[in-house]
Amino acid sequence: MTALLVWGLGGCSAPMPDGLGVKEGSLAPCPDTPNCVHTGLRHPEGTQPILLTEGIEHGALVDRVQAVVEAMPRLSIVTRADRYLHAEERSRFMRFVDDVELLLTDDRELIVRSASRLGRSDLGVNSRRVERLRELLAEDGLLR
Repeated sequence: MTALLVWGLGGCSAPMPDGLGVKEGSLAPCPDTPNCVHTGLRHPEGTQPILLTEGIEHGALVDRVQAVVEAMPRLSIVTRADRYLHAEERSRFMRFVDDVELLLTDDRELIVRSASRLGRSDLGVNSRRVERLRELLAEDGLLR
């Protein structure tokens, strides 16, 4: 009973993965499990790139992307550095944590890597999150 109570209060969290952040100008590839989306590597197959509009200075563009991310439910920014954002989202019921990383490249591609910390499958949550982000960026006039 005590273990169940601790689990219920603490949620199903795992420590932050070591591989997060920008390494050699890119984000880490997805693991071999189907619980990750990476727009830069077009993973899973068929994932489309996110290309941002011209005419807005990179810093201002990152500010606007950050505002879109912060407006998404249960998503909160953990780190911002230059053209990189790291956010976490906790699922509503089980409190699973997913990491969402965004990197703006020189050619205005917004690379998004959305991955679950735990489990093998995410039941499509990361794909839906990336597509919702794409929709919100379009609504804000940020897509080409």
